[in-house]
This record gives sequence, structure tokens and C-alpha cells, in this order.
Amino acid sequence: MKTISLLIMALLTACSSQPPKPLRGEFSAISPEAYQKNPIKNLKVRWTGFVVDVENKESHSCLTIMAKVPDQFARPSKRIRVDQGRFIACKPKFLEPAFFLKKAVTVTGPVKKIVNSKIDEMTYPYPLVDAQVIYVW
Repeated sequence: MKTISLLIMALLTACSSQPPKPLRGEFSAISPEAYQKNPIKNLKVRWTGFVVDVENKESHSCLTIMAKVPDQFARPSKRIRVDQGRFIACKPKFLEPAFFLKKAVTVTGPVKKIVNSKIDEMTYPYPLVDAQVIYVW
């Protein structure tokens, strides 16, 4: 009986220390900031951070995300508060700004290209992710 209890505890511990099912898989370890310096088209990434802007267009919507270091669950780490640049994640549907603004999210999908856009008067090179999953924490 004791062996079964230990086995169940070990399995529960193993299951609880990985990302949620929609965020599992093989992804590049490159950060958005490193990607800006060495862009590789269609690299599959899993990036996390906080939504700072939502832009809705006729055919798609995009989130601008301030990237953070992920924890073991692929969400923004509460212990490591290092910025990792910014990135844009787009989906071919409407994304409600009131739901996404200032929320922690994790995005998976291929990076398509660098998009230059303004932050105030500064031009910033955003990696653009074709979001397959946008997971809100």
C-alpha cells in the first residue's frame, strides 16, 4: 500500500511540474530579444509575457506582448523578472481588448518575420508570431 501511495505522489508531482496540455511540445529556446538579432523564419516558439496592446483589424487581431522569462509551467516567472523584449502575436479572429490587456499570456506558433513599429518615437523590431495557441493565465 505504501508503494502505491508513493507511486501516485510521484506521478502527481511529475504532472504538476509541466505546462498545461495546450502549451506542451517542442519549441525553440530562443527569446524574443535574441530572435531580433538572429531572425529565423518559421521557428516554432513558446513565448510568455504581459499584453500591453491589442489591435483589431478586419481579418485578424494582434496582441503586443512584453516578453518575460518563463517558469516551469511556461507562464511569466514570478522569481525572474527580466524583460526579454517585445513580440506581436496574431490570430485570424477578433480578440477582445478588455479581456487581454495587462493579462499574462503564453503564445505558441511559428515566428513569421520582424515587423518594425513605433514605441513613442522609437522604431522597434517586433518578432511576429502566427499564434496557434494564446493561453491566458
